[in-house]
Amino acid sequence: MKIIHISDIHLTENGTDIWGVNTLDKFCKAIKKIKELDGIDAIVISGDLSNDGSRWTYEFIDQRFKEVGIPTFCCPGNHDNLEMFYHGYKPSFVKNCDEFELCGWNFIMVNSAVEGMSRGYFNPQLLSKQIFNCSGPVTIILHHPPLEQEGWLNRKLLENHNEFNDIIYHAGNVKLVLYGHTHYHTIKTISGVVYSSAPSIGFAFNPNLHKFEIAYGEEGFNIIHMNGDTISITKENLF
Repeated sequence: MKIIHISDIHLTENGTDIWGVNTLDKFCKAIKKIKELDGIDAIVISGDLSNDGSRWTYEFIDQRFKEVGIPTFCCPGNHDNLEMFYHGYKPSFVKNCDEFELCGWNFIMVNSAVEGMSRGYFNPQLLSKQIFNCSGPVTIILHHPPLEQEGWLNRKLLENHNEFNDIIYHAGNVKLVLYGHTHYHTIKTISGVVYSSAPSIGFAFNPNLHKFEIAYGEEGFNIIHMNGDTISITKENLF
């Protein structure tokens, strides 16, 4: 199985620039690259689809992925409008479901967004129940990092990350955790579980640069190959 992991599109209504960056242009470049790839089974988006929470951004994103035609699933980030994301518009293609199955794998889409907060929080009872009900290997997708990050990026953390990792450790069937929010690409393996963040589509960061300094040229997405117990992740740059 081969999937694409996208995060932090940060689209604005009518493609208005943010921080001097046209995130609409970046998103369209990502869509063009994805259309050129073969053998992709699914696309997962780990939040911050929109930067301003407008209906226009969600409808535009939905239509672009409909053109791609690959099953696409997403969870919200801290910039997403939760009311709009879950109830305000009706996507024709992108699915904002809680979980799905594909090629024998269970995928759990966690809402870690808290209105008015940059940091996140997840529901431990709900996640534990979802994992318990899975019969095969599990991938968890959420927006906020459940692991401490490098340098100043560590401010962008899941508040109850210790509880999250305790659940993952004791579950035994979780093999992969995907997240975003840091706008920086990482891969770590802890107790047999692969943790990976996707670089941002809209604008990337780097812990070796100054806080919130944009890392031009590091925008992109991840391609994940899952073959039995083997998981490999490569970054696809936009430029």
